[in-house]
Formats: sequence, structure tokens, C-alpha cells
Amino acid sequence: MVVRKLGKPDYVIPGAYCPIALLSTMGKILSACVTEDIIQMAKLHGLLPENHFGCRPGRATTDSLHYVTKFMKDAWRKGEVISALFLDIKRTFPSVILSQLVCDMRWRGIPEKYTQ
Repeated sequence: MVVRKLGKPDYVIPGAYCPIALLSTMGKILSACVTEDIIQMAKLHGLLPENHFGCRPGRATTDSLHYVTKFMKDAWRKGEVISALFLDIKRTFPSVILSQLVCDMRWRGIPEKYTQ
């Protein structure tokens, strides 16, 4: 699609128009819709635990830090001892068996059009 710039009378004049691509925008909109559907299905089927923070709307890294801090302070106030082990899971499990992931998603009720 070609859009004329403001104040430029004719498309023949160089720089009088801006070509824009709408296809990349449509892909982003479609991807956002699919993502929203998968998030809703994950909530509906209970695929993620309540204290899971990654890739969930309204659950940022700062929220997870607040959660851990509150948990620790509550335990300290009760006189309990806290131990924590933080692992870099991404480096521990660098790959996923895609066929198994798709099988698990289908088993949990995710529609086939999303698992293709």
C-alpha cells in the first residue's frame, strides 16, 4: 500500500509517498489472537501452577521477586529457616522434544490448529 505524505501533491515527485506493508501487521495481529486463545486455554485446563510467573500476563519478573520476598519474610517472622536453590533451567534443559510437547498439548485439550 502506498500512502501520500502530507503536503505532497503528486506521487510522481520522489519522496512524496511512503510505501507500507500491511501483511507483517496482519501476522502480528493473528499471532496475538492465537496467543490469547492459548493463554485462556491454559487457565481453563490448569496447565500452569498458580505460582508460575513466566509467560503469563500480569506476572512479571518483579512480581516473582515480590512473591519470593514475601514468602521468605513470612517464614522468618514465624522463626523458620529458609533455604533456596536457584537454577538456570534454560541451560539445564537446552532443548525440548517437540513431538512430545505437541502430544501433551493435544492431550490437554489444545486444538489441533494451534499444535500444527
